[in-house]
Amino acid sequence: MASITDVVKEGLKYPFNDEKKVLTLGIIFLVSSLVSLAMEYLVFDNMRVLANIAPVDTFQAALSALPPSNMALIALSWIVTFILMLFASGYIYDVIKYAIEGKSELPEFSDIKRLLLNGVRSFIVGLAYSILPMILFFLGLMLTVNESVGASVNAIGGIILLVAIIFAIFVSLVQVMALCNMVDKDELAAAFRFKEILGLIKNLGWGRFIGILLFTVIAIMIISVFFGFIFGAIAGIISIIVGSALVMALVNMIPNSLLINPYVSIVISRVYGSIYKEASKTEASKTELETI
Repeated sequence: MASITDVVKEGLKYPFNDEKKVLTLGIIFLVSSLVSLAMEYLVFDNMRVLANIAPVDTFQAALSALPPSNMALIALSWIVTFILMLFASGYIYDVIKYAIEGKSELPEFSDIKRLLLNGVRSFIVGLAYSILPMILFFLGLMLTVNESVGASVNAIGGIILLVAIIFAIFVSLVQVMALCNMVDKDELAAAFRFKEILGLIKNLGWGRFIGILLFTVIAIMIISVFFGFIFGAIAGIISIIVGSALVMALVNMIPNSLLINPYVSIVISRVYGSIYKEASKTEASKTELETI
């Protein structure tokens, strides 16, 4: 059984097996970031328009006052960003699959249809696993901050909020194995076989499972903060020379989207797949012992 450090070290080295594919994924992240930046500018422009004509009596009046071209471009930007993120999620799906299968190379970008389909699967799993924690969180938050309901209800809201946070952490851990189970079985339903998923985590050991994930997060945070500081400093110097905050945002965005984001995504996905592989090995060993 591989150690915690071995799993994480292999994941950190894995993207360097094919830098071109990492860069290709980075281009997807970069285009998505640029489209999102343009969408934010259009939203800001709409808010400026509303501020200039305030007060507005109804929502319909506010909507009619906004430039139709802005609204159409915002909708288009959201659609483009969503599709690009599905495409990236589909590639991450394949990274997990390659880790489970023990392949050392990075996946190809050739089958666009399959990547989008797998991206949709990953999106559905993420959405399904986040709904209940989000409901509990917002319920607890509303009861906590609402002064009109009384101190006792505020206290209950605080308890619900705490439970929601703990539950969200638990769900996020289960979601990791659920996503990998779906990838391995290549079917969406496998992400919701909770007994099977919890059994895999139990086989690996909750302590080891959390330890690998925690070690990965710490390693990635150190790398991200280090390079983020360097890229931020470069962006700050360039913005001072040029005298533009927009230039600073763009200069900082490009290396992060092009290099850091794809690297982090691939590392995490590789570690996820490796964790599942280790859990599956343990399960197979137990099954063999039981049949002897």
